[in-house]
Amino acid sequence: MIRNFKNAHNYLYLHSHKEKFLTLFNNDYRSICDYFDVNKATAYRWIKAGLPGNKTALRLLDVAASGYLPCNLAWNGYFIFNDRLITKSGFVLSAWELDSMCETLGRDPTAFKVMNQTRNFKPWRDREPEFVKKLRQE
Repeated sequence: MIRNFKNAHNYLYLHSHKEKFLTLFNNDYRSICDYFDVNKATAYRWIKAGLPGNKTALRLLDVAASGYLPCNLAWNGYFIFNDRLITKSGFVLSAWELDSMCETLGRDPTAFKVMNQTRNFKPWRDREPEFVKKLRQE
């Protein structure tokens, strides 16, 4: 039986920054210091305010809330949890297993081609997936 796992950890477009901050870091200053690379005083200030105090940190919060995977239909149902990729079919893969699978399948490493492509420098809101834009219109 194939079950479609919803990305339960993808809070990117569903909640405010304040809700994401509380849900993902649960007022744990150690996690906040580690993830955002800030000192203890800054972490406590952010906990008191309920969210990070600068745009870069808010952007990193969005990265954490996205589940570390792109927010588009091709990746819907996939998420990373406890350092493992969870597929929409329910398979759990470690990073080394992905390399092993690609080698077994005879895939050519093409990361350098992808990394050398020109980047889209439009503001990030202009790059929202179409299904998110449709949800905002409804």
